[in-house]
Amino acid sequence: MSTVASVARAAGTVPPPSPPSPAPAPARLVDRRGALVWLVVVTVALVWGTFAVAGSGVGLRAAPLYGRWSWAPGPGLVPAASMAAATVAWGPRVADRCRWGLLLVVTGGWAVGWAVALAASDGWSRVTGPLTTDHEYEPAAAGIGSGLGDLGDFLGGYVDHLGSFPIHVQGHPPGPVVLAWSLDRVGLGGAGWMAAVALTGWGVAVAAALVALRALGDGWPARSGRATGGGGQAGEAAARRAAPALAILPAAVWAGTSVDALFAGLVAVAVAAMVVAAVHGSARWAVVAGGVAGLGLLSTYGAAVGLLIGVVTIALVASAPARLLAWVAVGGAVPLVLAAAAGFRWPEGLAATGDAYWEGVASVRPAGYLTLVGNPAALALATGPAVAAGLWAAVVRVRGMAGRWGLAVRRGVPAGVLLPLAALAAVVVADLSQMSRGEVERIWLPFVPWLALAGPGNRRGWLAAQAAVALTLESTLASAW
Repeated sequence: MSTVASVARAAGTVPPPSPPSPAPAPARLVDRRGALVWLVVVTVALVWGTFAVAGSGVGLRAAPLYGRWSWAPGPGLVPAASMAAATVAWGPRVADRCRWGLLLVVTGGWAVGWAVALAASDGWSRVTGPLTTDHEYEPAAAGIGSGLGDLGDFLGGYVDHLGSFPIHVQGHPPGPVVLAWSLDRVGLGGAGWMAAVALTGWGVAVAAALVALRALGDGWPARSGRATGGGGQAGEAAARRAAPALAILPAAVWAGTSVDALFAGLVAVAVAAMVVAAVHGSARWAVVAGGVAGLGLLSTYGAAVGLLIGVVTIALVASAPARLLAWVAVGGAVPLVLAAAAGFRWPEGLAATGDAYWEGVASVRPAGYLTLVGNPAALALATGPAVAAGLWAAVVRVRGMAGRWGLAVRRGVPAGVLLPLAALAAVVVADLSQMSRGEVERIWLPFVPWLALAGPGNRRGWLAAQAAVALTLESTLASAW
C-alpha cells in the first residue's frame, strides 16, 4: 500500500504529507518567557529612563513613572502585606469554591480593599489627599456657581476657557467636574466622597471584566456567526482562574488615589454590556452599553480607545454586528447630545484638549522613549508579571490555532483569550496615538482589568509576584497619586 502511495505522490496525484507540527512548549516554559519579556521591558525602561530622561526636566524623575524614587517602607504596609499573604494562601481556593455572585462581590471588594490598604500605608490622608490638589476636579467644581458662573455657563464656556482650568481638567471632558459638583449639591461634597466613588468604580471594573469573560461562555467560533455564551463552563472556569489576579493588581497603587479608577468602571460596564449584547444578540443590552459608553466619553477622552474592546467583541462574536453597533451608537448619542445641548460638544473638546496638550508637556517629552518602552513599561508595572505571562501564553495559543499563512483563526478560540488580546490591541492604538506621553500609569487603568483576565490567578507563585511588585512600588515610589 505504501508503494502505491509513493508512486501516486511521484505522479503528482496525491499531495505530500504535511510536516509534523512542532510540539507545544510546556505551559510553565511559556509563562516564563512571558515573564522574561516583562522583565526586559521594565529593565530597559528603568535604565534608559534613569540615564536619559529622569534628569531632563520633563516631570518623570522615576521614568517611566511620574514621581521620584524614595525608599520608604514602614509598618503602614503591614495590612497590605497581610492581604497579599491571604490572597496567595487562599485566593485560588475561594475563587474555585465560592458561589458566582458572591465571587464577584468578594473579588471587587477585595480589589478596593487592596487599593485602600496600599494608599493608606503612608497614612489615611493619602487616600484622599491626591484628590484635593489644585490640579484636580474637586477644587474646580467649587468654582461653579461663583467664578465660573452656573453649570450652563461652565459647560458652554468649557472649550473657550480650557486654558484657565487645572491641568487634569484640561485633559478631560467636563464630566468629572460635573460629578464633583453634583456630589456637593446632594450633600456629599469633599474629597472623601469623591474617593469613595472612584474606588467603587475600580471594584466595579474588576467585577465587570469577570462578568464579560463568563458571558462569552466556552468561546466563540470565528466567522461562523454566534458565540456559545450563556455562561458556558469554560468561560466561568476562566473567570474563576483569573479572579485572584484581578484582586491584587499592582495597578491598585494608582487606583486608590485617582479618579481614573472611576473611568475604568464606566468603560468596564460599557464593554461588559457590549459582550452580553453580542452573545445574546440583544439590542436592549447594546443600548445600555451605549448609554454607559457615552458617560464614559464625557469623563475621559481615552474611553474612545478603551471601548474598542467591546466593539471588537461585537464584530467577532455577534450574528448581526452592524445592527448591534448601531444600537450602541444610539445609546451613546443620548448623553453626548444632552451635553451638546447644555453647551459642551465632545469633538470640539477633544480638539481643544489636543491643542493644549501639544502646546504643553507633550512637546518636550521624548516620544521615542515613551512610545517604545516607557508607556509599555508603565503598563507592565501596573499589570504585573503574571499578566505578562498570561498574555504571552494567549498569543502563543492563538498562533497555534492560526490557519495556513496565519490569516484565519479556527473554531473554538477561548473566551479567556479574546478579551485580553482585544485589550492589548486597544493599548497599542492608544500608545501609537501619541496622545499620552508619560504619566500613563493612571491612564492605563481602564485597560488593566481586561488584560488581567489572562493572568494565572490560580497559581500561588504568580500571585506572590503580583503582590511583590505592588508592595515594592508602594515602598519606593513617591508620586502625587
